[in-house]
Amino acid sequence: MALIDPVTTPEHCADKRDIAARFSAAAAQYDALAGIQHAIADAALFRLGEMAGKSVLDIGCGTGRNTAKLANYCDEVTGMDLAPGMVSQAQSTYPTITFLQGDAEQVPLQSGCVECVFSSMALQWCGTPRQAISEVFRVLAPGGRAELAIMVAGSFPELKSAADKAGIQLALNTLTCATQWLAAVCESDWAGISHDLVSYSDSFDNITSLLKSINGVGAGSQTENRTRARLTKGKLQALAAAFPESTSGLFNNTYHILHLSLEKPL
Repeated sequence: MALIDPVTTPEHCADKRDIAARFSAAAAQYDALAGIQHAIADAALFRLGEMAGKSVLDIGCGTGRNTAKLANYCDEVTGMDLAPGMVSQAQSTYPTITFLQGDAEQVPLQSGCVECVFSSMALQWCGTPRQAISEVFRVLAPGGRAELAIMVAGSFPELKSAADKAGIQLALNTLTCATQWLAAVCESDWAGISHDLVSYSDSFDNITSLLKSINGVGAGSQTENRTRARLTKGKLQALAAAFPESTSGLFNNTYHILHLSLEKPL
């Protein structure tokens, strides 16, 4: 796969530097905390099916776990992540696989250079769905496929409900709604489009573990991190008391994921 120099702008770089820094800091502990992220990625890999003999780009590869799974049955696999810390972690763990730092909205690869694009729990960090989908279309070769799993608006309903009820402000990251992603998909000339909106639930023994599952993997915003620092023991207890009751007695946290399966025309 031939590299090209990405084009960046000051507006584009500001938020991306923050995102890259947070995920870089989380790289060493990511896999230990990312149980639900792994489950979602495994579901996306199952939807993709075996792409034997294909060249694959894993956008938002993180620690390289999914890239390595793809490498088991693909001829050429490249993992790409915005966070240099994640790229370093992935390359250290899987030295025989190629990893590079890059932005999903400005993929530093030539057009039509891969036969498959895979991405799980990464594209939600893009500022412009249209640009992200356009880049997926651009780097795919004619007849290529993309399998994307994107976290969308409506996620964390239990946590948000509890925070509202307890009168506690949690500055969670703003997510794009599924309809906006689908509208972006329709702007490119795909030969085939299929999609599913699936809910995945994670469960925790206590509210602290739930919050750590968000912040510990780098997904909490800078504002959220400052807010959480002000969460006193009393506020954490109030948040826990306001949580919707579950039959298991656990604290549930639900992710709404848009699964997109796309095919580029021949």
